[in-house]
Amino acid sequence: MHTTKSQFFFIKHVIVLSITLFSAAVQGQTSVPFTLTNEGHILVTGTINGVTGKFIFDTGAGMTVISKQYADKINDLQKQDAGFTGLRETGEKLSVDLYKGKTLSLGSFTENNPIMGVLDVDLGPCDGLVSIKSFGNQPFTIDFQQQKITFETPKTIARIEKTGRIIPLQLEILRDKTVDIFAYFKVNNKLTLQFIIDSGAGKNVFLVDTKYINLLGIDTLNAKKRYKPSEFDPKTKVTIYMAPLQSIAFKSQPGINIQNVKAAFIPGLIYDGKVSLSWIGEKIAFDLKKQEMIVP
Repeated sequence: MHTTKSQFFFIKHVIVLSITLFSAAVQGQTSVPFTLTNEGHILVTGTINGVTGKFIFDTGAGMTVISKQYADKINDLQKQDAGFTGLRETGEKLSVDLYKGKTLSLGSFTENNPIMGVLDVDLGPCDGLVSIKSFGNQPFTIDFQQQKITFETPKTIARIEKTGRIIPLQLEILRDKTVDIFAYFKVNNKLTLQFIIDSGAGKNVFLVDTKYINLLGIDTLNAKKRYKPSEFDPKTKVTIYMAPLQSIAFKSQPGINIQNVKAAFIPGLIYDGKVSLSWIGEKIAFDLKKQEMIVP
């Protein structure tokens, strides 16, 4: 049975997973091209155990996850005894089986002995999601204008850090198996909230927990509303408010901001909110070892 786009991204947001990985740093500054989809997703070509696949490069996925259809093409995937249970953004659980491969490669970058989840679903045009957990020791730059990911050397990332605007990141690590990246934002010049930064959300996605709706001065009587069944109790409909926010700005770099954005207020988020990535800049560098995002 074919999985719809909404079902696919339901699955994507369930997975806030990863595992301890060992990455081989590239010897020189190299790049791998990507395609920016109409939905704003970063689609790259890579290999697992030498088998080519198409993956969404996803700063919010946590764990590298592949479809069973793609996994069946790969030799020497080793099922692990232990699995992992993660949470989607509204708190529902999802358990996955874990597998170990020999290599995961994007261009010149290779991760040895990658651990990944395998899901028996149709992911449509892609074969899985690549997590940033693989790049804990490898700084990289996402260039939306030239549509490439550059793997930085110590010299090139030092140059970027010297001249760019540095944004401190908070890394959420769960049992040494998951990594997600967060930053503090000033919202409507009123509240300081901590949002997850998620390139896999697509473009122009801004989610905020409904517990902040009154504090942000949102007129819920006149706001547009959407209703969807609760994932916990399908008989109960959840109200999602669609309302504009005056501004979202990085607390540490208020000059990096976006004005008059359409936001969705979601009940029961497990964090304050979520923002997509591409609005931050045409180029965005990451040095996870230093817990930094740099906008050149």
